[in-house]
Amino acid sequence: MRSMAIDRRTFLAATTALIAPRAARATTDSVSARYISAAATLNGRYTCVLVGETGEILAGMDLAARGHGLAVRPNGADVMCFARRPGAFAMVLDRESGDVVTEIAAATGRHFSGHGVYVDSGALLLATENDEALHQGAIGVYDARDGYARLGEFPTHGIGPHDLALLPDATTLVVANGGIDKRHDDTGGVDPADIRSDLAYLDWRSGRLLDRVALEFPRLSIRHLALTASGDVAAALQDSAETPDLDWPLGFVHRLGAAPRWLETPQGGWARFRGYCGAAGVDSGQGLIAMSSPRGNCVALWDESGAAVETLEVHDGCGLSDTSTPGQLLVSSGGGELFTIAGGKPDPTPLNAASGYRFDNHIKRI
Repeated sequence: MRSMAIDRRTFLAATTALIAPRAARATTDSVSARYISAAATLNGRYTCVLVGETGEILAGMDLAARGHGLAVRPNGADVMCFARRPGAFAMVLDRESGDVVTEIAAATGRHFSGHGVYVDSGALLLATENDEALHQGAIGVYDARDGYARLGEFPTHGIGPHDLALLPDATTLVVANGGIDKRHDDTGGVDPADIRSDLAYLDWRSGRLLDRVALEFPRLSIRHLALTASGDVAAALQDSAETPDLDWPLGFVHRLGAAPRWLETPQGGWARFRGYCGAAGVDSGQGLIAMSSPRGNCVALWDESGAAVETLEVHDGCGLSDTSTPGQLLVSSGGGELFTIAGGKPDPTPLNAASGYRFDNHIKRI
């Protein structure tokens, strides 16, 4: 592996390249998008959509395979949509026009693992990848100033990386090593005793491992991350057993150098999540932590200390995003619906439904 130092659920994945973008285009000079999400049409066409403030679809670009995670470039117009793991492409869109800027193909012997993040004020893109020969995680480094040319990679020091986030110091990268590699994508299953999931903290400039936090429950896989106001990492988990233990906790908060703080049992119990967290999020005021379970048809809220606040019913709700309103989050569903939720409000507030579309796992504010 070449190293470097910087000098839903039911959709089938494919490994072909992007096909030409198609429909729907905004009727104004600027699409004025507020959110981005991977989606699918009711007839099974994969897309990436730009969404307006009240839930209207402003632009949609066709994908040849299912999309997953998103990234927004600071100080620029680019937004990213990554193919679902194991992915062959990442697509760069212009948030103003909705046009496709470029497509990044996975490097030989690597596949994308669904997520990425911009660093160095948007100059570079870091993407979670998998070394298919060594079955080890890698972070691919791409130059956003030069057509997203691949500069190199550095290891995640773990197996099956998925989500990642940049801490407020702008140097420390935290990676969710899910503990499941491509062998399990091929075989369709995994022995829970074989899970090797951990949080890895890395200096992205040098690739140096700063800390690694392994879970005390080996069958749990860390999948998605969100950062609190203080820079703590909220981690959403999945139980990888064929029959999940419905009482096991599925979320924790962690600070570099400390022990994980497990979230308090949510209202209705962890059994309501059916062993599966689909996404993690925080509100724009960053006083609330949210985790979704499309299998359990619910979203739970905690405060930053990890105390349970509310559990709300959202059918097939998974995507989570902050909004312009502190204390409020946006939830997207596999049924094509959007809702806002907040602490102290027991019922979600519906927005316009995305007629003809089904949202995938994640939605992100632009």
